[in-house]
Amino acid sequence: MNKYKIRTFVCKGCNKEVILRRSKKKLNYCSQYCYNNFRKPRIKTGKIIKCKWCGKEKYKDKCHLRSKNLFCSIKCHNKFQGKNKKQFECKICKKIFKWSKSRIKQTNPTYCSMVCRNKDKLKLHENSLKGNLAQINKKGLNKLEKKGTQILESLGLKKDYDFFEQVPLFNKFIVDIFIPRQKLVIQWDGVYWHTKEKRKKLDESQDKYLQKCGYEILRITDKEIKKNEEDVYDNIKRTIQ
Repeated sequence: MNKYKIRTFVCKGCNKEVILRRSKKKLNYCSQYCYNNFRKPRIKTGKIIKCKWCGKEKYKDKCHLRSKNLFCSIKCHNKFQGKNKKQFECKICKKIFKWSKSRIKQTNPTYCSMVCRNKDKLKLHENSLKGNLAQINKKGLNKLEKKGTQILESLGLKKDYDFFEQVPLFNKFIVDIFIPRQKLVIQWDGVYWHTKEKRKKLDESQDKYLQKCGYEILRITDKEIKKNEEDVYDNIKRTIQ
């Protein structure tokens, strides 16, 4: 036996009077279609607030009333947030952008976005040099470079006084050894890598640039050290005298 009575009610979806078997709790819609396709009445649990920025009044739901500062729109919220920010001009696109004081303390505001930063070739080159130095400091010198340091020290040169290791020059490249007194650059070359065509061209271009700047370049390979270490000693002696 059906426990629900036949009742008469007005459907909230189509506004038609219908006679159906329903419980008292379900006297709202005549069918599933009306329930799914007609907008249900909104239960307002929020309140009307006054925008902190423009002063405009607007209704806000209860879930949006948790913040201390309430705004009528995201636009007003962003303007309020940016009232104490400082303006800067992007180095690449010349667009004006704003940064907070706390962010300025962390880094120098030069670019408006990562896209503009990546367009600055000079900055990318400087970052790659810094990355190479960081990797060298982390891993340390290789066997050939350590052997080269021993050779220089045996000749009476003091590390970090007479000569310096892994020095970036002109923000272009890192040299293995730099002797400021003689304006001398020494490169310890592993034959395996430095005989490759691309690497040979790069080494030649570096040498030409340094020579134009008034530096002398001495390249010594691992094979030369293994084959005749005395000749390497004599070669360095003649160059630094």
